[in-house]
Amino acid sequence: MIKLEGTVLNTYHLDGGTNKKGEEYEARDKVQLLGSLELPNGQIKNELIDLTVEDSRIYDDFKNKLISISCGAMAVGRNVIFYVRKGAKPVLADHL
Repeated sequence: MIKLEGTVLNTYHLDGGTNKKGEEYEARDKVQLLGSLELPNGQIKNELIDLTVEDSRIYDDFKNKLISISCGAMAVGRNVIFYVRKGAKPVLADHL
């Protein structure tokens, strides 16, 4: 389990549809977090992270606030993909 921390910038809903290969995909809710990562040289890199969530409306009250959410991660090629654990709820990072 990973505690992902970031500022909620946006929430949105993606409608379902069909991809280029003709495969159908379901509608889903998304939240965008702005996180920061400390580099080995001490500088900070800001990174925008899109997360699929069960209900994006839960995150609307947290817009422009620093939150923490329980996540998992998996490697896909050279990228790391984060996913919100089932049933996880956001909490204000100040309250940790």
